[in-house]
Amino acid sequence: MHSYMNMTKRLALLLAIAAQGLAMAGCSKDIAEATGMATTAQESKPFVKETRRADADYIPVNSSVTRTAPRKLPDEFKKLETDLEAKRISNEAAGTQAQQLGSTPPPAPAPVH
Repeated sequence: MHSYMNMTKRLALLLAIAAQGLAMAGCSKDIAEATGMATTAQESKPFVKETRRADADYIPVNSSVTRTAPRKLPDEFKKLETDLEAKRISNEAAGTQAQQLGSTPPPAPAPVH
C-alpha cells in the first residue's frame, strides 16, 4: 500500500508538471485556463468605457504599429539647448541660495527664568 501511494503521488506530480509545461509553452490556452495557470482578460468596467476617448492617440501594447516622429531642424535643437542651459543655470542659482539659507547658525536657546 505504501508504494501505491508513492506511485499515485508521483503520477499526480507528473500530470501537474505536464499541464504546467503545456500552459507555459502556449500549446493550449484552454488547458492553461482550465488548470488555473492562465486567465482571460476582463472586460473593461462601464466607467472606464464611458471615460475613455474614442479617438485616443496611443499605440496599444504588443502592437506592431509605429508612429513617425517629426524631424527637428538644427535651429529647433539650438533653441532647445538654449532653454535647457537657462534652466540649468536657474536651478544652480536656486540650489546655491538654498545652501546659503541653510547655513545660518541656529538661534540661541531661550533663557530659563
